Amino acid sequence: MKLDQIRAFIAVVEAGSFRSAADSIHKTQPSISAAVKALETRYGLQLFDRDSYRPTLTSEGHAFFRQSKKLMSQVQQLEHLGHDLAHGAATPLRLCVGQMSLSNECLMLIKRFQHAYPDIPLEITTDHLHGVQESLKKDNADIAIGPRYGLDDQHAFIEITRIEMVTVATPELLLSINGGSNKVKQPQLYSTPQIMVGGTNNHQGDKGHRYVLDTGKRWYINDFQAKKSLLFQGLGWGRIPRYMIETELEKRILVAIEIENFTSHNSIPIFMIRLRQQTQSSQANLFWEFMKGVTLPKGE
Repeated sequence: MKLDQIRAFIAVVEAGSFRSAADSIHKTQPSISAAVKALETRYGLQLFDRDSYRPTLTSEGHAFFRQSKKLMSQVQQLEHLGHDLAHGAATPLRLCVGQMSLSNECLMLIKRFQHAYPDIPLEITTDHLHGVQESLKKDNADIAIGPRYGLDDQHAFIEITRIEMVTVATPELLLSINGGSNKVKQPQLYSTPQIMVGGTNNHQGDKGHRYVLDTGKRWYINDFQAKKSLLFQGLGWGRIPRYMIETELEKRILVAIEIENFTSHNSIPIFMIRLRQQTQSSQANLFWEFMKGVTLPKGE
């Protein structure tokens, strides 16, 4: 098996035809066909059903395609690493941090790691809900930090901190709903939007959201800053990390509410997460071991 054969096979799947695949990777159509045929002959299987107008993956082809994509992703990583090492550049540690996890405590842990290992560059992205864990599966991150959404036996995870969630609305909105009381019955909220944040892999419906009224309006946005702005304007109500709105709660720009038969307030554990079967870089291993051993004094 040769990498050029794998590239040709992937190109056919993604381009939809042998001719388009040849154009996309700048090869001749006969060479693409020969590469795919060589793979099929080597393993004694049929990757494509060629009876239809366009080549369609067989069940074996689907499985082979998934592993081929993983292989080429690793090859690309290796190529990048080789270039970086040749130029004396340190490989960055890629972290994906859940938007709700960016508390002072979490950032303090990352800051301590930076102070302990100042020569390791960090590449930090953010996401929400299942998008945090998906960053690992798509190999966009070495380690993720976030709540326990979508975790299973594929993941190793360790709790590193907790955040307090609170349900809030503006006093003006509460006044219009039930006369200003912070004790609210669910039907009183049905006509008022529940503001929720979705991740990059969570744009449809309520997938990933655990705290949703069964009935009522829902508005979806893609970050907590936008959620805060909508809440401040009285355009809806929602759950949000307390650390994000401490000042607003003190000034009563927002008030905490208690919704009947609903988890209005709770503490959520935040985990450091990685894939069990993924080969980790030395930087990722250093980060993992460092975070396992560090603790924050109360009040820090």
